[in-house]
Amino acid sequence: MNSPVPNLTPQKPVPQPDSPDGLQPVKGVKSILLVASGKGGVGKSTIAVNIACALAAKGKRTGLLDADLYGPSIQRMMGTRGELMQDETGNAIPEQTHGVWSLSMGNLTPPESPITWKGSLVAQALLQLFREVSWPDLDVLVVDLPPGTGDIQLTILEQIPISGAVVVTTPQELAVADAERAVNMFHDLGLPVFGLVENMNAYICPCCGEEQALYPSGTAPRLARKRHISMLTGIPLDPSAQEFADNGAPLVLSAPESAAAKCLLKLTDEVNEALEREESAQVLREKDLGNPDAEEFWDNLLPGD
Repeated sequence: MNSPVPNLTPQKPVPQPDSPDGLQPVKGVKSILLVASGKGGVGKSTIAVNIACALAAKGKRTGLLDADLYGPSIQRMMGTRGELMQDETGNAIPEQTHGVWSLSMGNLTPPESPITWKGSLVAQALLQLFREVSWPDLDVLVVDLPPGTGDIQLTILEQIPISGAVVVTTPQELAVADAERAVNMFHDLGLPVFGLVENMNAYICPCCGEEQALYPSGTAPRLARKRHISMLTGIPLDPSAQEFADNGAPLVLSAPESAAAKCLLKLTDEVNEALEREESAQVLREKDLGNPDAEEFWDNLLPGD
């Protein structure tokens, strides 16, 4: 029970029971939120960590999964140890810090060790992080995705039921162009995109408090309008955020009165509202599945033979 967990290695897939849509829920997890970006270096992991901690501070039972297997950072940002315990079945037990249960490849491999697995092995290991882990009962599991639109994203979307996604970008046109690809991927696969977050959209002078734009504005809002998604609260650059992150102390808890932390807390409120709307919609969809009147309504919308 209290022995360290060995390094995670891909195993032969365990057969899963069939479900109507082919997706297999994560036991005990009510909602799953993806935090994504098209490009690396836009602060996606920082956003994911602070959303998770802010949700926990609001009373939500929250988990945080680092799905960036090649470049894990959640272990350090959450201040967890380099090893995890296991339960009597051999499943890893996520460590709780700042009120959040988190798990990262950084907990399972030495920080200097590269992950050199090919795509199929990565997919198996990724699914182990969802299904062969003793997650407690959670209101929401926040998943920090790697940048881009590759195998890891597709594996999750094809096998795990997801409530929705938040896409993070910075104001530069190159970053926004990559963010559009991420938005299109989610839309093509029928996943709700709760909104676009423009990170590092301004710099707040620590001396006078004046807010200064770092890049020409308007690129991210144009993408939001083009793709008919919400423009969520933007986050200004705060140099102390990285210092806190390096020491495993998220900004929303370490400096809640800072301008960036206030924006992150407002962003969390927006995400929480979107999750609650999606949960309510899911309840209605499940009721309609067994409702003959609802089936007849949708059938009547189809063209006649």
